[in-house]
Amino acid sequence: MKRAALALALLAAPLAAPAAGQPGRDLAAGCAICHGTDGRPASADMPALAGMPAAQFIRRMREFREDARAATVMHQIARGYSDSQVEAMAAWFAARRR
Repeated sequence: MKRAALALALLAAPLAAPAAGQPGRDLAAGCAICHGTDGRPASADMPALAGMPAAQFIRRMREFREDARAATVMHQIARGYSDSQVEAMAAWFAARRR
């Protein structure tokens, strides 16, 4: 049981050291499994992050942290990022084309 909890925590944890020229890129890589490469999901059922305004991304992540937005796993994932990491990801996704 402890191994399963540890494995889940490791999967949900953000990357520790973002690359020097694009700090949000490495952090955002963890989103690709659900939200697609560069924030463009394969399924219309998953929200696209590419081209999302930074303020909207930040607001949604805060809502997940505070349990104010419905989700399955995003509540736990959002809590794994600091404010500065969320801001870096928001800027990176905002700069991607839809």
